[in-house]
Amino acid sequence: MAKRAPSTWVDTLARLRPRDRAAAPAPVVPTRPAPVRTVVDPAQACALTGAKRAKKKCCRSTPRCKGCPVVLMRAARAAESGLTGKDLAKAVKRARAA
Repeated sequence: MAKRAPSTWVDTLARLRPRDRAAAPAPVVPTRPAPVRTVVDPAQACALTGAKRAKKKCCRSTPRCKGCPVVLMRAARAAESGLTGKDLAKAVKRARAA
């Protein structure tokens, strides 16, 4: 009987798991579409809250000031969702209280 050459761990692994990649295609994972966000003009958002200008950074005081970027963002989102009049004013009030 002839002696075989010592096998490496790579050869052993290749015998255990043959590479048959052509037989089974890779599964296709469905992806979710990215959410669409519209950018609101800061001047328009300031008009909603009554601020003179948008602040650069939030000071996190209670209640939040009218020019706070958090208040402006929430007011703009409320206006985009269709709120007007008293409902919009209530949304701005809640945004300042948060």
